[in-house]
Amino acid sequence: MKSPPLKGLWYFKTAAELGSFKQAAEALFVTQAAVSQQIRILEQQLGCMLFERQTRKVLLTQQGQDLLPYLHKAFGQIDMGLSTLKADPNPSTINLSVLPSFASCWLLPRLAQFNQALPDYQLRIDPTEQLADFNEDDIDIGIRFGLGDYKGLKSELIAEDELVIAYQPGLIDPTKPLRSQLSKHNFIYDEGRDNELAWFELCEQLGLSGHASSNLKIDNAALVLQATVAGQGFSLVRRRLVAQSLALGQLEIHPEFAWQCEYRYFLVAPERHFAWPKIKAFREWIIDELKSTDP
Repeated sequence: MKSPPLKGLWYFKTAAELGSFKQAAEALFVTQAAVSQQIRILEQQLGCMLFERQTRKVLLTQQGQDLLPYLHKAFGQIDMGLSTLKADPNPSTINLSVLPSFASCWLLPRLAQFNQALPDYQLRIDPTEQLADFNEDDIDIGIRFGLGDYKGLKSELIAEDELVIAYQPGLIDPTKPLRSQLSKHNFIYDEGRDNELAWFELCEQLGLSGHASSNLKIDNAALVLQATVAGQGFSLVRRRLVAQSLALGQLEIHPEFAWQCEYRYFLVAPERHFAWPKIKAFREWIIDELKSTDP
């Protein structure tokens, strides 16, 4: 059987919901005769009556009752599909939600590269520890450091990282035993899951006494890095975040320890955002930039 036209199905659905051809015509901004004609054509194609016509109203036949819920579901799916094609309201601005540590330590030092690669786009950065509410916040894409499980959103893995021992130049001599040197200095402790696991592993390898050497705990990787640069002690920091400080000679890292992070970097957004030209361009740029600075 040839599939009936969507117009006839839509007219039938409207009339069935309102229980009146007249009211359906008013809702559809057409004449009552047009509604009657479309439904009559539909009934002829289906080979059954969908309505029982009465003087002042119409009633669904059993076949009409059977068909209606399927149309509710079908047209609902069409509406959902069309909603994913909504145009980007700000095609020249990339509104980025990103962790403050990644923004200050990795992204900001690379803004010149961004501007050179994508001169037609303006980058607006929203540094926050919280995942954006894409229904309420004016955010296009997010960069998160986690496990990639963000309900109702698409997440794409873009990079991994590892924790390394960082310290002010001269604080630790890499040619001498590490254990005796670390026991003399304060450990700046980042209260993240990967950092805790890495610290216990380091303690086990070197025979250090747990957290006894730490009198400074900070739940912010950027502040941990800042305290380390200031010479407050040594820390376990992500290699990608420390790259700029290494290049500037502000820090050194010890060559004998590295801990692969369980958490990884993800691009996160509603799936339809990934189809926007500006997000495609940003995705390509940041992946290339991360690859060029892989550990």
